[in-house]
Formats: sequence, C-alpha cells, structure tokens
Amino acid sequence: MTPSDFVAFPTGNLCNADPRVQALPPALKPLIPGKRVAGRALTVRITPGQNGAIHRAVHSAKVGDMLVVDGGASERFGPFGDLLADGCMAKGIAGAVFDCTIRDSADITALGFQVFCRGFHPEATAKTERGETHIPLVLGGVEINPGDIMVGDDDGVVVIPKDAAGHVLTSVTAVAAREEDIRARIHAGETTLDIFALDP
Repeated sequence: MTPSDFVAFPTGNLCNADPRVQALPPALKPLIPGKRVAGRALTVRITPGQNGAIHRAVHSAKVGDMLVVDGGASERFGPFGDLLADGCMAKGIAGAVFDCTIRDSADITALGFQVFCRGFHPEATAKTERGETHIPLVLGGVEINPGDIMVGDDDGVVVIPKDAAGHVLTSVTAVAAREEDIRARIHAGETTLDIFALDP
C-alpha cells in the first residue's frame, strides 16, 4: 500500500470510510483546482517569517512525501515559492500543505505543483532560525504525525493516521462501490428518500 492508492478517492469518501479520518480547516485552499494529491506527511514547524526548516525538510524528503508545514496560521510572508516548489518536484514530493500564506503562486501553478495554503503574500523570509522537522503537529485541532497519509482535493485536505491506513483503504473502496450502486438506482427512477428509507 502506498499513498498513491488513495488518489482515486475523493476526500468526502475518505471521511465517510472511517471516523479516524480528519479534515483540516477549510481556510487551506488548493492552488490548482481539480488536482487531487496524496502523500506521507513530512512535517515542519516554522516561526512566521522564517523558512530554513522547509529547506531542510525538502533536502531529506523521499518520493511520495507530502510537505506539511505549521506556519502558525500566519497571513504574512511567503516562506514557500517557486524555487522550493521546483525542489519538491525534483525530490518526488507529491504536494504541500501550508498553514500560512505562500508566494510565487502563478509560477507554482505553472509548474503543476499542488499546494494547499491560506493565501498568498509576497513578503520575504529569513533563514536565521532552525525550526523543527519530523515532529507531531496539530493544525486546526487535527493531529498529524510523520508518515500519516495526507489526501487533498478541491474540498480540502484530510489526514489518515498511518496505523489506520490499511483499514481506511479497504473501507473507502466499499464506500465508493456503494455510491455507484446508489447512483445507478437514482438513474433507474428511485429517489434518495427511498434509498435511505427516510420518512416522507
């Protein structure tokens, strides 16, 4: 099982599959609409206005990782730009999640590298603080541990605990099959009121 096994499934299906799947705050929006990505959490914590730890994390990354950065929900500074995005792609990083703003959004979009973030801000950052990498994070009340599976699409980003990933993959496959059955019944003339046996 690899993170790419989860790319076939919308985040909504994943949330239906298991209550251990948790969604990050809706303020984290996708840079590239229509592009779903999945990867293993490569976690980073920075002080707003710093980005040294991001460079260290990208240096240590493995193919299939997803960069996840706790930027303190800052709406200033651009700790991630096109050069780091190029570096991520060269390392085989699947995408990135920033609980803060980034910059060079147009150039990153042109590269095709998917980022989820709070928006954009051009202000420069420094590299005078080391920051932290490969540590547990809490974003919007959701715990993220290194190696957890991250999946992001137009609806947002979800976290699948690594010890639940196998069960979630099995369960979401069943969820997707059930939805196809429901869709076929709707096209055959039933309504969702009938299908879910709800009171009229």
